[in-house]
Amino acid sequence: MAQFTFEGDFEILADPQIKLVESALHKQGFTSGKIVVEPVGQKGDNYIAHVKRFIYEAEDGTSFKMIGKVAPVAVQLRLMMKTKILFNNEIVMYTLVLPKLNDIQNSVGAADDEKVRFPACYGVVTEEPYEFILLEDLKEAGFEMLDRMKPLTNESVRLVVKDLAKYHSLSYAFKNSEPEIYENYSNKLLNMWAIMSAEPESQQFFESLENQLLKMMYDVSDKYKNVVRGSLTQIAPISKKIESYEKGSKYSVIQQGDCWNNNILFRLEDGKPVDDVMIDYQLARESNPASDLLYLIFNCTDHATKLKHYQEWIDYYHENLDYFLNLHGLKASRVFPKDQLDADLRRYGKMMVNLGLMLSSILVRESKDVVDLKEMTGDKEKMAGDTTAQMDAKSLDVSTIVKLREKIIGIIDTALEFGLI
Repeated sequence: MAQFTFEGDFEILADPQIKLVESALHKQGFTSGKIVVEPVGQKGDNYIAHVKRFIYEAEDGTSFKMIGKVAPVAVQLRLMMKTKILFNNEIVMYTLVLPKLNDIQNSVGAADDEKVRFPACYGVVTEEPYEFILLEDLKEAGFEMLDRMKPLTNESVRLVVKDLAKYHSLSYAFKNSEPEIYENYSNKLLNMWAIMSAEPESQQFFESLENQLLKMMYDVSDKYKNVVRGSLTQIAPISKKIESYEKGSKYSVIQQGDCWNNNILFRLEDGKPVDDVMIDYQLARESNPASDLLYLIFNCTDHATKLKHYQEWIDYYHENLDYFLNLHGLKASRVFPKDQLDADLRRYGKMMVNLGLMLSSILVRESKDVVDLKEMTGDKEKMAGDTTAQMDAKSLDVSTIVKLREKIIGIIDTALEFGLI
């Protein structure tokens, strides 16, 4: 086996994870050298995994970089964060679903600009509690994460909407051509929201967070308070209702599931986005395309941009879905008609608004205000209490509260404007 030395931030790595890094480098043709391990990002960039960059440096100057997602090992932390479920989902996606979708788009001879780009996966560790996913470092190909505190522009959203149309078309093609394998793979993906929402601890957290949001909205119109009131506490029953609709639905796809700023990398030219790639599939599951679209729109854009471009984005999505389905001999009019998309946007509107309100209290926080769940220790009850306490509005500065209020009002205004609630 290769002889490598590790330097830097590698203390949390266990033997199975170190062996995978060495094995991946060996498969690339490297037999010895130094591996420098660096942390990636800052608090608020990734809530579930420890993310590391592995920089291989050979004596002759050759280098090779990979990104590793490392699961936390503390028992109570894993239980609270649903680490096993989330890493299972992403491992299923990177080892089964995405390779299958990539094979499908290659089999029809799609041009490069007609393909979804998936990060190369160099291997995984499935052994608990050492789950580990080793991926291509997309920074080497010119992709970068934009500032998560800034809403996406119309140009950026159009790129992602088109990518979602490509991605969903591949899922429909997979479902159409190999239904039994599709069902087998989709059944391996677990619905995180439904699981979490059914737990008493989660319900208590939702209730507490909802009360915090209402306190921040004390001086706004009742139309906003009425939407916030009961929003988070209804996530559980709405999740169950939607899950029953999705089960066996011919319109369902294997969705990306968590399409927000930090899970979309862009390649820029002259400061403008020209290409994108979606990462992080921990919330992937079988669901409706409308769910991915609304998740993107509510969590990544401001109200002014939504108000101006919402219908344009929906039309653009469906036009591209039809185009890419045609590459596989399918038609959107049969697979997922426009009137069905419109109906499902309304069907999923309430759930996506509720999730948007919940996530807004997390996504608007500066790094210094982020609750870093990965670093928590102690028993499950104490960690839940600590999380709730740190989510309290009293822990936020005035500027963050202003941004949070604006985001909440924007989400509600958009939903009301377009009949989504």
